[in-house]
Amino acid sequence: MNWSELGKKVADFAPLLGSALGPAGSVVGSLIASEFGTENTPDAISKSLINNPNAQVKLREIELRHKEKLEYLVVETLSLELKDKQSARLAHANSKMPALLSIGLTVLIAVIVFMLFWLDVPSGSREVLFMLLGVVIKEWGSAMQYWFGTTRSSSDKTRLMMK
Repeated sequence: MNWSELGKKVADFAPLLGSALGPAGSVVGSLIASEFGTENTPDAISKSLINNPNAQVKLREIELRHKEKLEYLVVETLSLELKDKQSARLAHANSKMPALLSIGLTVLIAVIVFMLFWLDVPSGSREVLFMLLGVVIKEWGSAMQYWFGTTRSSSDKTRLMMK
């Protein structure tokens, strides 16, 4: 078990505590571990939660006692994630790769559709092609979202702001 998995379990009873547990695992885990008198590891804390009938109440108490710190951790984590994405966009602002990937995915879809409707594909392989077509179409949708969706407009705004 890792901190994020433990965070999902804890979030059922103390949502803020659980959401902070994923990104700041050992720090928030130490709060829980000290309250339950266990090691500061996800497995030890999980076992302690299972064996303690008052675990739900204690988790909620921890959350209420440390609410401001937990909120700060959640906001700070989100801020760092957004800065990381912004940095990645800036680093690849003039890359031709998104266009090449979009074209490549479109060609791959065309090839798969051609194979399904105009070639004699063995029956067992047809199911695999349908599955592959679904996966490629999903990724193609993500690529098109880059060009026509919020990701592309964010990239354009960033480029304009940098000028």
